[in-house]
Amino acid sequence: MLRIHLDGATRSRLNSLRRSDLPAMARDRIVMVFLSDAGWSPPRIAAHLGYHPQAVRDRLRDFLGRGTAALFPGRPGRAPDLDRRDAVARARTELLGEGRTWTSRQLSEALAGRGIAIGPRQTRRYLKRLRAGYRRTANGLKHKQDPAQAERAGRVLGNLRRKAAAGRLKLYYLDQCGFSPTLPVAYSWCLPGQRKRVAYEAPQGRRVNAMAAYRPYGGPPRLEVFTAERTWDSYDLLGFLRALAWSKVPRVVVLDNASLHTSKLVRQARLSLAAAGLYLYYLPPYSPELNEVEPVFRQVKYQEIPVRSHTTRAGLREAVEGGFDSYRRKLRRKTPGQLRPAA
Repeated sequence: MLRIHLDGATRSRLNSLRRSDLPAMARDRIVMVFLSDAGWSPPRIAAHLGYHPQAVRDRLRDFLGRGTAALFPGRPGRAPDLDRRDAVARARTELLGEGRTWTSRQLSEALAGRGIAIGPRQTRRYLKRLRAGYRRTANGLKHKQDPAQAERAGRVLGNLRRKAAAGRLKLYYLDQCGFSPTLPVAYSWCLPGQRKRVAYEAPQGRRVNAMAAYRPYGGPPRLEVFTAERTWDSYDLLGFLRALAWSKVPRVVVLDNASLHTSKLVRQARLSLAAAGLYLYYLPPYSPELNEVEPVFRQVKYQEIPVRSHTTRAGLREAVEGGFDSYRRKLRRKTPGQLRPAA
């Protein structure tokens, strides 16, 4: 009869292992060894633990041959091909870094062109291991900006933020945003098997425009908004700037180079604005990521207006103003330390 005889050192080591956190299969194998040492036959051990007798014999022989290493089950099948896995990871990373979109099938076909034959399902497994996501694409302008100008503007804005946090000036970020009768596609929770359908309304002549100045630093955050059912002109911008809250310290307004912001009328008014303690700082071209009012527009447009379609311009304007009011209420509950840090 197959039987195991344990010495004192091995028995002590197995008892120590039993008190540790082990997989259930490893714990069963230790019990098999102890029962065999106690004189139990393999069929009796199998009946007690719910195994086949031949499986118990195989485990006991394995223990006699390899010792405690036989207690821990190995992974079935061949050992993983680490070189192939690294080659797939490198090729996959290079392909995802290209300036185009990919589906799992397209990636599978591109990998096949590099001598790596894996199907779309296995490609998705590799993508999950990379923690890649299948996400909606976004437009960007970074490829058009001057890196040196953007870096210099970042340093200037960092200095302005520090002064604003210290109370030495008021820093505003200003821009305009348009809202169409049918707002952009957004995400929503739905009942099982259903999908939200938003009634489409043509945007021609029914847009509502908002002009906003956002002050995130130096005290409670502040958001000034003006909406209209028409396009803006330079007189609107100057009126909006002059309506900003007066302050004993200088007020700096950060804005982009849109034609509305750089018109002849605005250039001529800069001296009078400076005399009133209000200064304009223009961002370099194609640098929307430096304007901190842009995330405000995105939050309002995608999250704060739950009704996504409007049949009248007056109804749309009311919804837009309600969205900004909702975001403004959330700002009041935040402290400066909770605001999104600037990039």
